Amino acid sequence: MKHYLVMGKGEAFTSFIQTLCCDRLPAFWGRNPGAFSLTAGPGDQTIQRFLPISFDECYRDQESLLLYHSVYIFPDEWAEGSDFVTLFKQLGTCRIFVMTQEHRNAMLYKALGANHVIVSQPGYKGYGWLAEQMSG
Repeated sequence: MKHYLVMGKGEAFTSFIQTLCCDRLPAFWGRNPGAFSLTAGPGDQTIQRFLPISFDECYRDQESLLLYHSVYIFPDEWAEGSDFVTLFKQLGTCRIFVMTQEHRNAMLYKALGANHVIVSQPGYKGYGWLAEQMSG
Protein backbone atom coordinates (compact mmCIF):
# COMPACT_ATOMS: atom_id res chain seq x y z
CA MET A 1 0.00 0.00 0.00
CA LYS A 2 1.15 3.51 -0.77
CA HIS A 3 0.34 6.40 1.58
CA TYR A 4 0.37 9.99 0.29
CA LEU A 5 -0.22 13.25 2.11
CA VAL A 6 -0.88 16.52 0.29
CA MET A 7 -1.04 19.61 2.47
CA GLY A 8 -1.12 23.36 2.11
CA LYS A 9 -3.25 26.39 1.56
CA GLY A 10 -3.60 29.06 -1.05
CA GLU A 11 -4.49 29.22 -4.73
CA ALA A 12 -2.37 26.30 -5.99
CA PHE A 13 -3.50 23.92 -3.25
CA THR A 14 -7.14 24.89 -3.73
CA SER A 15 -6.76 24.18 -7.45
CA PHE A 16 -5.42 20.69 -6.69
CA ILE A 17 -8.30 19.95 -4.28
CA GLN A 18 -10.85 21.22 -6.81
CA THR A 19 -9.35 18.82 -9.38
CA LEU A 20 -9.88 15.92 -6.97
CA CYS A 21 -13.39 17.02 -5.94
CA CYS A 22 -14.75 17.97 -9.37
CA ASP A 23 -14.69 21.71 -8.53
CA ARG A 24 -16.29 21.28 -5.08
CA LEU A 25 -14.44 21.99 -1.86
CA PRO A 26 -14.71 20.23 1.52
CA ALA A 27 -16.92 21.96 4.10
CA PHE A 28 -14.02 23.02 6.36
CA TRP A 29 -12.26 24.86 3.53
CA GLY A 30 -11.22 28.37 4.43
CA ARG A 31 -8.15 30.24 5.52
CA ASN A 32 -6.62 27.41 7.55
CA PRO A 33 -4.29 24.89 5.96
CA GLY A 34 -5.86 21.66 4.85
CA ALA A 35 -4.67 18.20 3.97
CA PHE A 36 -5.65 15.39 1.62
CA SER A 37 -4.62 11.89 2.60
CA LEU A 38 -4.72 9.00 0.14
CA THR A 39 -3.97 5.36 0.84
CA ALA A 40 -3.74 3.41 -2.42
CA GLY A 41 -4.16 -0.32 -1.98
CA PRO A 42 -4.51 -3.13 -4.50
CA GLY A 43 -7.54 -2.96 -6.79
CA ASP A 44 -10.29 -0.68 -5.51
CA GLN A 45 -8.92 -0.47 -1.97
CA THR A 46 -8.29 3.27 -1.97
CA ILE A 47 -9.11 5.49 1.00
CA GLN A 48 -9.29 9.28 0.60
CA ARG A 49 -9.70 11.79 3.43
CA PHE A 50 -9.80 15.56 3.65
CA LEU A 51 -8.96 17.18 6.95
CA PRO A 52 -7.94 20.51 8.44
CA ILE A 53 -4.34 20.51 9.62
CA SER A 54 -1.89 22.70 11.48
CA PHE A 55 1.83 22.59 12.09
CA ASP A 56 1.27 22.35 15.85
CA GLU A 57 -0.93 19.26 15.42
CA CYS A 58 1.64 17.65 13.13
CA TYR A 59 4.45 18.40 15.55
CA ARG A 60 2.54 16.92 18.51
CA ASP A 61 1.41 13.83 16.60
CA GLN A 62 4.52 12.96 14.59
CA GLU A 63 3.96 9.23 14.98
CA SER A 64 0.86 9.36 12.77
CA LEU A 65 2.94 10.95 9.99
CA LEU A 66 5.41 8.06 9.82
CA LEU A 67 3.18 5.96 7.55
CA TYR A 68 3.36 8.33 4.56
CA HIS A 69 5.66 7.43 1.65
CA SER A 70 5.38 10.83 -0.01
CA VAL A 71 4.30 14.25 1.20
CA TYR A 72 3.40 17.08 -1.19
CA ILE A 73 3.51 20.53 0.40
CA PHE A 74 1.82 23.55 -1.19
CA PRO A 75 3.14 26.39 1.01
CA ASP A 76 1.36 29.72 0.92
CA GLU A 77 4.20 31.44 2.75
CA TRP A 78 7.87 30.73 3.39
CA ALA A 79 7.69 30.28 7.19
CA GLU A 80 4.93 27.68 7.02
CA GLY A 81 6.55 25.78 4.16
CA SER A 82 9.96 25.70 5.80
CA ASP A 83 8.47 24.40 9.07
CA PHE A 84 6.73 21.51 7.33
CA VAL A 85 9.77 20.61 5.20
CA THR A 86 11.97 20.61 8.30
CA LEU A 87 9.51 18.43 10.24
CA PHE A 88 9.19 15.81 7.50
CA LYS A 89 12.95 15.81 6.89
CA GLN A 90 13.52 15.11 10.59
CA LEU A 91 11.04 12.22 10.45
CA GLY A 92 13.09 10.79 7.58
CA THR A 93 10.39 8.41 6.37
CA CYS A 94 9.08 9.98 3.18
CA ARG A 95 9.96 11.78 -0.02
CA ILE A 96 9.20 15.49 0.23
CA PHE A 97 7.82 17.42 -2.74
CA VAL A 98 7.26 21.17 -2.52
CA MET A 99 4.93 22.85 -5.01
CA THR A 100 5.58 26.59 -4.94
CA GLN A 101 4.93 29.68 -7.01
CA GLU A 102 7.88 31.48 -5.40
CA HIS A 103 10.94 30.79 -7.56
CA ARG A 104 13.23 32.55 -5.07
CA ASN A 105 12.42 29.93 -2.39
CA ALA A 106 13.11 26.83 -4.51
CA MET A 107 16.78 26.46 -3.52
CA LEU A 108 15.95 27.17 0.12
CA TYR A 109 13.43 24.31 0.21
CA LYS A 110 16.04 22.01 -1.37
CA ALA A 111 18.60 23.09 1.23
CA LEU A 112 16.13 22.23 4.01
CA GLY A 113 15.76 18.72 2.62
CA ALA A 114 12.98 18.68 0.03
CA ASN A 115 13.63 15.91 -2.49
CA HIS A 116 11.91 17.82 -5.30
CA VAL A 117 10.74 21.42 -5.68
CA ILE A 118 8.30 22.18 -8.47
CA VAL A 119 7.88 25.85 -9.33
CA SER A 120 4.76 26.95 -11.20
CA GLN A 121 3.55 30.28 -12.46
CA PRO A 122 1.03 32.19 -10.34
CA GLY A 123 -2.45 31.20 -11.46
CA TYR A 124 -1.38 27.74 -12.69
CA LYS A 125 -4.22 25.27 -12.19
CA GLY A 126 -3.00 22.13 -13.96
CA TYR A 127 -2.51 19.78 -11.03
CA GLY A 128 -4.46 16.92 -12.59
CA TRP A 129 -1.15 15.13 -13.22
CA LEU A 130 -0.58 14.89 -9.46
CA ALA A 131 -4.02 13.39 -8.87
CA GLU A 132 -3.37 10.85 -11.65
CA GLN A 133 0.08 9.99 -10.30
CA MET A 134 -1.31 9.33 -6.84
CA SER A 135 -4.19 7.18 -8.02
CA GLY A 136 -2.18 5.29 -10.64
